[in-house]
This record gives sequence, C-alpha cells and structure tokens, in this order.
Amino acid sequence: MKTEYQLPKESDFPHGTQFYIKEFDVPLALEPDNKWFNWFGGVRKSYDVSGLKVDNNWQVESFAEWLTLVKNSLK
Repeated sequence: MKTEYQLPKESDFPHGTQFYIKEFDVPLALEPDNKWFNWFGGVRKSYDVSGLKVDNNWQVESFAEWLTLVKNSLK
C-alpha cells in the first residue's frame, strides 16, 4: 500500500526559513529560531547539525529546487 504525502508549501514555513541541500540529496530547512529539520522522505524530522561540514551543504537558489529534492526522496 502506497502512502500519499502532502508536500510542503513555502507558506507552511515561518518567514525567514532558509533551505539547504546536504550531500546532493538531503533537503534541510533552517527555521528562524535556529532549529534545523530534515525533510528527506517527505516528513519533517529534527536534524542534528553536527553532521554539517563546511563543504557538504549549501543554500538552495529557490524553494522549487529544494522541493524537488523532497519529491525525489519519496521514490
């Protein structure tokens, strides 16, 4: 049985949220209260930033780019 996910919309996030990619396929979100979340698999999960290094993540150019990663992680 396949589970249907409701993909997040940019308006679901607090104003000022920043979106990142870690290691080419992990969609991360940094909310204004300095809390990080991993959206891999379409589900918001707390993220431990100790896994971030200077060269393994970058800010996305657009929310659409980040959302594509979330979609791809559902496969």
